[in-house]
Amino acid sequence: MPLDRAEAAAPPKEPNAAWLFFKRWMARPLQMASITPSSPQLSRLIASEAVFGPDEVVVEFGGGTGAITRALLEHGVPANRLYTVERDPELAPYLRRHFPTVNILEGDVVDVRKMLPPHLVGKVGSVICGIPMILIPTEGQRAIVDEIFAIMPKGRRFYAYTYSARSPLKRKELGIQGERVGFTIANVPPASVWGYWRD
Repeated sequence: MPLDRAEAAAPPKEPNAAWLFFKRWMARPLQMASITPSSPQLSRLIASEAVFGPDEVVVEFGGGTGAITRALLEHGVPANRLYTVERDPELAPYLRRHFPTVNILEGDVVDVRKMLPPHLVGKVGSVICGIPMILIPTEGQRAIVDEIFAIMPKGRRFYAYTYSARSPLKRKELGIQGERVGFTIANVPPASVWGYWRD
């Protein structure tokens, strides 16, 4: 039976966030680390650590399908002061469609200084790291950590979450301090949030 004109012109259906996340995990398992987006409990836990001054912004590494992006907005981060970095070629456009007022930066987090507007370098109140740091070799971790501290005021912390029982970052090798600031079993798998700083 032929489709009527309205059905024929209908745009393709937007993929379900969980299905899209799983699909991208299948394509790049070492970049995604989990087969499902962060739970609301984990998203709220890590978003609650975000701090920013009146002239500062918040930067999220690894937006995925927007679970933590949404939690950051609900925590009170204004959309125009939230910058989310996502390098996956399917997830970045998905974020733009679902969060049109958030600044979505498509690229690698090691280039965040080049991607941010120049006047915001040094004005990032918090960095929320949602990429699987524990799977990244030490030198790769160092490049990312150096980039994080280069965009933040001195003395600030950044935050990362992990499904491991230990720190996802090699603190001694990277010359940083860190502590677990939260934990939730209401995630698949259970997750911890860590805060890191340099003396």
